[in-house]
Amino acid sequence: MKRWLALLLAALLLLSLAGCGDQPGPATDDTTEPEPALTESGDAVPANRIVTLPYSAVDALNPFQTKSTMNRDICTLLYDSLVRLDETFMPVPSVAADCVLNGLTLTVSLRDDVRFTTGELLHPRDVVYSFQFAKESPCYEARLANFFSCTIEGDDVVFTLIEPNAQAVSCLDFPIVQFGTGESDIPIGCGRYRLYHKDADLYLEAYEQSSTMEEMEQQTLKLLDISTRENELQLLQIGEMSAFYVDPTTRKREKIFANEWDVPLLNLVYLGLNSSRDHLNDAAFRRALAAAIDKPTLCSSVYDAHALAADAPFQPLWGEAPQEDVTYDPLAAPGYFDALGYTLSSSAKRTKNGQGITLEMVCNSENTVRLNAAKMIAQQLRDCGFGVNLSVLDYDSYLVRLDSGLWDLYIGEVKLTADMDLSLFFSADGKANYGLDSQSTSAQAYREWRSGTVDTSTFEQVFLQDQPFVPLCFRSGILYCAKELQIEGEINENDLYANLYGWSYQ
Repeated sequence: MKRWLALLLAALLLLSLAGCGDQPGPATDDTTEPEPALTESGDAVPANRIVTLPYSAVDALNPFQTKSTMNRDICTLLYDSLVRLDETFMPVPSVAADCVLNGLTLTVSLRDDVRFTTGELLHPRDVVYSFQFAKESPCYEARLANFFSCTIEGDDVVFTLIEPNAQAVSCLDFPIVQFGTGESDIPIGCGRYRLYHKDADLYLEAYEQSSTMEEMEQQTLKLLDISTRENELQLLQIGEMSAFYVDPTTRKREKIFANEWDVPLLNLVYLGLNSSRDHLNDAAFRRALAAAIDKPTLCSSVYDAHALAADAPFQPLWGEAPQEDVTYDPLAAPGYFDALGYTLSSSAKRTKNGQGITLEMVCNSENTVRLNAAKMIAQQLRDCGFGVNLSVLDYDSYLVRLDSGLWDLYIGEVKLTADMDLSLFFSADGKANYGLDSQSTSAQAYREWRSGTVDTSTFEQVFLQDQPFVPLCFRSGILYCAKELQIEGEINENDLYANLYGWSYQ
C-alpha cells in the first residue's frame, strides 16, 4: 500500500510540474535546462539483500563528463543508446529500430515507444543533441572521430561519415540524454534504471518503461561511494559491496574470497616491427618471427590467463572474426629461418652470409606487465638463435627512440574501438604507425576492408602474409563478485552490467 501511495504522489507531482513547464510535443528552440533526473523516494528499501555497486562521488555521473571506469559503468544503466554491443562486440539495436549504411550515409530509424524517465517520448532531436555532446566527450570522441555530422530527416536520424566504414553501426553506442539536459550533473535518460535519494544514500530503481523491457530481477540497486575508501576489494569481502571491476595490469593481483569473471577487452598487445630495417623488410622473415612467439604461454604466464592469444588484429570473440587457431610451432619456427638462409653456427647463433643477427628491442619501463612480455619474447627469439638487445626506457625516452627509427622490435598496446578501427596502424599519422609502410599490401587491404569492398577473412589473409606487426593478445579485465552472488550470462566491457537482470543473492 505504501508503494502504491508513493507512486501516486510521484505521478501527481509530475503532473503538477508539467502544468508549469514544457509540454511533450514538437521540438522547439528552447534550451532551458530541466532539473536533473534525481528524485527523492519514499519507498522502503527491500528487506532482502540488494546488489550494491561502487561509484565515485567526486566524479561525474554525467556520461559525457565522467572520467572513472566505475561511473561510466553506472551510466550504462542510466542512459540507453541507439545500439548496444553484445558479448561478441556486435551491435544490437536498442533505441534504434533499424540502421542502414549506404556509402557515407548511415540512416537510423528510431523506436516509437522509448520514453525518458520524465515520461516524455524520445525524439530525433534528442539523438542529435546527444551526438554533439558525445563527439566532444573523452569517453566517446575516438569512436565518433569518423562521423562528420548528425541531422534529422523526417522521423529518422542521419549520420554522415568522413570516410567509408563498413562497421560504423558499432560506433552508435553513445548515451542518449533528453534535449537541454546534457550539461546537468545528472542528465535525464531513458535507461534501465533511474537514480533516487534515500536519506544520505543513492539508489537505482528499475524503470518500467525503459526501452529494454526485460523482466528485471533486481528492481533496486544501491550505490556505494568508494572515492575515499581504501582497499576496495576488502569492502567486497565484508559484504559492503557486491561487485568490483579491476584492470589486472594496473594493480597488484590480490587473492580474495570472491568469484572472478573475465571481462574481454579491446586492448590489443602487439609486437611492433620496423619494416625499414635489414631482415625485417622481408615479409617472409616477419612471418617466421611471428611463428616463433609462443602467444598461448605469454597469455597464461605474463597475463595470468587474463588474455586471449590472437594472430589477427581483431578481438578473437568479435562476431565477424574468422575462427582460426592461433599459430605457434616451436619445432617448425627454426625451420622457417633455415629455409630463409638464416643458418645456425657452431655456437648456436643465427647467421646469414656469414654475419650474426642481433635485433634491437625497446620497451617502456613503466608498464611491468608489458616489460615481462618483452623479456619473454626476447628469450624466445634468443632460443631460435638470434641475438636480442632489450632497451628498457622511461616513457618519454621510449617515444623518442621509436621516433628515431633506430630499433627493430617494440612492445605496444592500443585500445581499439568496437568498429575494429586499425587506422592508428595503417594511416601515416596513426599513433601506432611506427615502422609500418602505409602503402603496404596489408594497408591497402585494410582500406578496402574498411570500405566494405573485401570481407574480413580476405583482409586477414593479406595481413598474415604481409605481417606488418605481430598481434600477441587481447587483454581481459576482472569483475570480482561476492561469493554468494549468482550471475548468469556473458559480461563485456562496453556494458559491464548488461546481465544485471539475472544477478541474485543465494
